[in-house]
Amino acid sequence: PPPFSPLLPPGSLTVPSGPGWRYEEGINGVFLSGDVQMTDGKLQVTAGGLYLLYGQFALTCTAPTCPPSTISLQLRCTSSPRPLLTVPLALPDDAGPNPARSGLAQAVGQLQPGDVLSLKLDGDVAGDRWQLAQDEREGNFVGLLRIAGG
Repeated sequence: PPPFSPLLPPGSLTVPSGPGWRYEEGINGVFLSGDVQMTDGKLQVTAGGLYLLYGQFALTCTAPTCPPSTISLQLRCTSSPRPLLTVPLALPDDAGPNPARSGLAQAVGQLQPGDVLSLKLDGDVAGDRWQLAQDEREGNFVGLLRIAGG
């Protein structure tokens, strides 16, 4: 089950192309399987089937105060207009320096060979006051596990 960390430049949630992918080695028992392939910063499905999709993320307020808001991290696929997975996060108005963390979200989705997966942040976040939590990067991830053949 490959976990992927969404990447954003520090201090910004406004990324026109969306967060990128980064596979991190070193997590015991986790590997990049042959079911997906990383090419030119894109994650492409090589084996179709039913997949368990999961993820969570955390944001940190980088200003003295940040407005409350709601944002979601979406896992999207080129073959579907709807997100395969949505990870919601309510941003409090009193977060201070502590990260606001989403719960673990999961879904099951059908993927086909050739599907390209992407990440999108969706929501009402004004300015560059919120950023992905940098000190707890292991809490920012999306993963997928093929559970049945295509």
